[in-house]
Amino acid sequence: MNSFEGKNIVITGAGSGIGAALVGIAVQAGASAWGLDISDSAHEVVTERGGHYHRCDVSNEADWQSISNEVAESLGNVDYLFLNAGIQIAPSKAPLSDYRFEAFDTDRYRRLLGVNIDGVVFGLHYLSPHLREGSSIVVTGSLAGVVPYEIDPLYAMTKHAVTGLVRSVAAEMAEKGLRINALCPGGIDTGIIPEAQRVEGAVFMSPEHVAEEVMQLFQVEENGSTWAKVSSSKPMWIMSPPGRKRS
Repeated sequence: MNSFEGKNIVITGAGSGIGAALVGIAVQAGASAWGLDISDSAHEVVTERGGHYHRCDVSNEADWQSISNEVAESLGNVDYLFLNAGIQIAPSKAPLSDYRFEAFDTDRYRRLLGVNIDGVVFGLHYLSPHLREGSSIVVTGSLAGVVPYEIDPLYAMTKHAVTGLVRSVAAEMAEKGLRINALCPGGIDTGIIPEAQRVEGAVFMSPEHVAEEVMQLFQVEENGSTWAKVSSSKPMWIMSPPGRKRS
């Protein structure tokens, strides 16, 4: 963890789940953590972990422009970027029938795209210019971004888009001396898990464990890789797309 001493880390979705866990872990490692979130409780969550809270609706381009300006004025440069904010198509307390494609709702759909896709695209667009050469970006994908997820097809669609972006933009990032990877975990004990999936025998990884994996990914030399993570007892591994051979 010594390599994080004095480094600047920006984290989206920092008010809960993996993002909140990473704020605490990063600060303990000696880094300065900027936590971005929109929820009412996020300020307290981030600051009590030693981070610096900044309000940001990741689906709003104007908010990203503001964050970019704040980074330029207050930080100057960013060493690590964690684009993590994400939602599913329906609230966690909704029945599983609400997650089905046939339950399509335009407002929910637009919000899903805004958070899960725009939040990554805007984050890369506005913050990658502030990343130092040699910096690393990790994007929260999902196993639903590499395999089918029948419970929530539209969520799976957004995560497949994120996986495709990470794999495809890696060469361009490398030209700038940057690395980008996607962490694609299975079930994590966070607020977006449908309560109907919390059945007896269901096992979910802790946000803290997954956040530790993010810290590891910040330091790998791989670029444009999709890292699957299915349980706390098994190490993450790279899921290569068809036709690509690892060098």
